[in-house]
Amino acid sequence: MRRHHLHLATLLALSTVLAPLSAGCDGKKRRDEGGKAAPTKTEAPPAPAKETKKEAKVAGEAKAPPSAAKRRRFRKGQPVPPGLSPEELAEYNRAQGDPEADGFTLEEAFEGAPELADKSKGKLVAEFTTSMGSFDCELFEDEAPLTVANFVGLARGVRPFYDKKKDAWVERPFYDGLIFHRVIRNFMIQTGDPLGSGTGGPGYHIVDEISPKLKHSGPGILSMANRGPNTGSSQFFITVRATPHLDGKHTVFGRCQPKVPVEISKVKTDKRFDRPFDPPKIEKIRIVRKKKLGK
Repeated sequence: MRRHHLHLATLLALSTVLAPLSAGCDGKKRRDEGGKAAPTKTEAPPAPAKETKKEAKVAGEAKAPPSAAKRRRFRKGQPVPPGLSPEELAEYNRAQGDPEADGFTLEEAFEGAPELADKSKGKLVAEFTTSMGSFDCELFEDEAPLTVANFVGLARGVRPFYDKKKDAWVERPFYDGLIFHRVIRNFMIQTGDPLGSGTGGPGYHIVDEISPKLKHSGPGILSMANRGPNTGSSQFFITVRATPHLDGKHTVFGRCQPKVPVEISKVKTDKRFDRPFDPPKIEKIRIVRKKKLGK
């Protein structure tokens, strides 16, 4: 009986060893080129149908000519969609008829005033003269060059903008005579709208230049108004206190002497629209270089 059990145990052991070999050619297919057994379902990486289709799509796109890419189209007078890429924004501005749709630089903004390009003469400064007093704003030309170029160009009258009344692109000092159409006590003052309603602009839009180094850290911060990413144009605001909730959403492009902006923020307004009953006005903005800001 004991010999019978030993014989049976030997047969079972041999069957266990020989079982994989009985698979013949099928077993060979389950081995890779190095002789290692193919992974089981739990070892093998997943390869769902979605991944296969995605890979095929990518491969197809790689073979397609560049002209096959869809270009987003815009029409004249269309409100700017928030979040356009710089390339799409250029296409949008081109559709509006903007003669500077490909970009407007500081060099162009300094046209006719070579002293403005000379940094040895001091900081780039916007001198504001308003109906409630004067103040200076240092412009951050290195941190936000495109935004500063746009502001300087409009202020000096060398950046073309669309005049709805004339139905033409014109060049003249844009900000002179505009009102502070939106004023919120202990928050900010806003201007830069030729319509004075908060809905107007120069007929084009510019990209954001958000810098983590520039914050709405206190009174006097000069920053671009917008309706979403890459929708800024001519409207801007000046803070009268720290407004950290605006960081990362609006382009900070300067710092102003806060005394007059704070006084402007105290005027009486229609609380429904934050519009002053007697709106303060920008009489003139002059762009200069100076070592120190005015008093």
